[in-house]
Amino acid sequence: MLERKHAERLERLALINKNRLEGSSIRKSQAADSSDPRESVDVFLAAFGQKREVVEKGLASALANEVEPTHIKRHLDDLALEVGALEKLVADASYFLPAYDVRSSQTTILKLKDDLESASSQLLPKKKFSFRNKAAKKVPAPSIEEKPTTLETGQVKPNGLQDTPQPVPADSPAASLPEINNRERIQGKENMVFVRDADVLGAELTLSNLNKCKVYLRGRLTTLYIDSLRNCQIFVGPVTGSVFIENVENSTLVLASHQIRIHSTKSTDFYVRVRSRPIVEYTTKNRFAPYAFSYLGIEEDLRAANLAEETGLWEKVDDFRWLRAVPSPNWTSVPLKERIHVEDGSIVTGVGCDE
Repeated sequence: MLERKHAERLERLALINKNRLEGSSIRKSQAADSSDPRESVDVFLAAFGQKREVVEKGLASALANEVEPTHIKRHLDDLALEVGALEKLVADASYFLPAYDVRSSQTTILKLKDDLESASSQLLPKKKFSFRNKAAKKVPAPSIEEKPTTLETGQVKPNGLQDTPQPVPADSPAASLPEINNRERIQGKENMVFVRDADVLGAELTLSNLNKCKVYLRGRLTTLYIDSLRNCQIFVGPVTGSVFIENVENSTLVLASHQIRIHSTKSTDFYVRVRSRPIVEYTTKNRFAPYAFSYLGIEEDLRAANLAEETGLWEKVDDFRWLRAVPSPNWTSVPLKERIHVEDGSIVTGVGCDE
């Protein structure tokens, strides 16, 4: 009898253990089914690797003359769209990816862009890129007594007018930036206003070492880099990829982008429209509000960049250096009464801004 009871007890314990294991397996399966695959690092890396391989194979095929010459432009355009999809993939996953994976992915994307640009220069007719000022209004011709502006000094005439038919000095605030292949830079300026229109899609721009400047960027960019700004106002049209910001102080930045990452920045107001949560690191006293920039044709540009709708993510900032459950003290919303009005950049011109 004792042996029988002991056997029954062992059988019950075995059944309980079996049920427990089955229940644990079911719960794990349900959790896996209900989880968002975008929040899995492994899933992201696999998807990223597949898309990267598509671009790499497409470039190799183009360079090996395996694509019909009449189809090569469309082929390269399709590869550019794949690179854009990679950027969006990284932007959407940036809030859960480790910083190393984000940097590694961005480095890969930059290399793919360089390779694509190199292939385009080899296989397609060269096409210059520039940011240009809006055409300036004509001014009355100077009188004979007036001393003309010289190229060497860039001096202004006694009546305050510049002789517009003459070339403008390279360091003049109304000068066009040099035409370079697919990248542009505005740097090392003070007390100036820059107005630039993106003439060619797929442009990358860097703003660096500016003080007391205003910058109006109309049209679409793929990537924007901002570094070392003081007391500036920056108004930017849609960026189809990412905006990377570092070392900015006492400024106002109005941005629309799929991803915005802010590093080592303080006392700056951000008016943003973004497809993923803005990310801040090593920042303090920053404030956020909805996007506030307009120009003729911006609605079409926003739609083309998939940024036409306000997502509300401007107030859902992720502070990567604040891991506590309470909200981060390093950022807040701009109070309604302190927010700027929507800036209209349709008719502004790039002239000096001497304060």
